[in-house]
Amino acid sequence: FLLLLSLSALMLIFVGFGLGATIKYQDVLKCLHEKRIATSTGALTQFGLMPLLGYFYANVFRMNNEHAIGLMLIAMAPGGVTTNLITYWSNGDVMLSITMSAVSTTLAFGMMPLLIEIYINTTFTDGGLNIPYEWIVITLLLLLVPTGIGVFIRAKSEIWAKRLEKMGSVLGVIFLFVALIWALLADSHLLDQNFGLWWSCATLQVIGCFFAYGIAALFGLRPVARRTIGIEAGIQNSTLIITLIGNSFDDKDERIKVFTPVFLYSVSYFFNSVWIMLFFRWISHDEVDKETSDVMNANKDGVKLEQVVTDIKVEERKGGTEIPSSPLDRASSLEGPSRA
Repeated sequence: FLLLLSLSALMLIFVGFGLGATIKYQDVLKCLHEKRIATSTGALTQFGLMPLLGYFYANVFRMNNEHAIGLMLIAMAPGGVTTNLITYWSNGDVMLSITMSAVSTTLAFGMMPLLIEIYINTTFTDGGLNIPYEWIVITLLLLLVPTGIGVFIRAKSEIWAKRLEKMGSVLGVIFLFVALIWALLADSHLLDQNFGLWWSCATLQVIGCFFAYGIAALFGLRPVARRTIGIEAGIQNSTLIITLIGNSFDDKDERIKVFTPVFLYSVSYFFNSVWIMLFFRWISHDEVDKETSDVMNANKDGVKLEQVVTDIKVEERKGGTEIPSSPLDRASSLEGPSRA
C-alpha cells in the first residue's frame, strides 16, 4: 500500500505538470473575460450540481458511511486532466475546457474543505470516520504547485510544455489502470457490490454531464459551450481522490470501502467517456448548421440576444430598409457588400 500511496502522490504531481502545461495564462485570462458566463456555469455545475447529485444517491440508496464518503469525494473533486482531450474529440471548446480545468483546480483549494464540511462531516462521519484537513490541503498542494510550475514552463518553452502535457495525460491514465489492478488484488470481491452503489458510480458522470448540459442550455449558451461544460462537470480527478483517501484512512478495511466508489467510478469512466464523446460528435454535426443560422443571436459567451435582433428590425423599419427574411440574410445585410 505504501508503494501505491507514493505512486499516487508522484502521479498527482505529473498530472499537475500536464495540466499546467496546457495553460497559457494570457489565453485563460482572455477566456475568463470573454466567456465569463460559460466559465461561471462550469464552476457552478462542478461544485454545485455534482456534489448534490452524489449526496442524493448516497441517501436514496442508504449507503453505509464508508461508501457514501467515497462517492461524495469523487463527486466534489475538480475536473480531470483528460477533459481537454475528450473535449477536443467531442468537437467542444478546448480553450474553455482548459480555462474551466484551471478554475476548478484553483477553486478546489477552498471548495473541497467547504463541501466536505457541508456534506460529509454533517451526515456520514457519526461512526468516527474523519478526513484530516491537513491532508486535504497537502493533497491539493501536490496538484496545484506542479500546475503552477507547468504554467511557467508553458510560458518559457512550447516544446517542453507539449511533452509535459502528453506525459501528464498518459501517466494519469496508466496510474488509474495500476490503481484498479491493485484494488482488485487487495479485495477480489470489489466488483461484487449492490445495485445502488454500482448505479450511482456508473451514472454519476453521465447524469452529471447531461444535467450540466441542460443547465448550460438554460443559461442560453451555445451547443459547443454546453458540450464542454457537460464533459468538464462529469469527469472528476480520480487521482486526486485516490491520493486523499490513501493519506486520510489508516485502517485497511475502511480505506478499501471508501475507495470502492472511486474504483467503480473509474471503471465506468472509460466506457462512459467513449460513448459520450461519440454522442456529442454525432449531434455536433447538426448543431453546426444551427449555430451558423443563429450567428446573429449570440455574443462571445454564447448568450442569445434576441432583443438586439428585434431592435435591428425596428431600426430597419424606420429607415425603410427591406427586412431580410432569414438570420443569414440579415447578417449579410449588416456586413455590407460581399468581397469579390
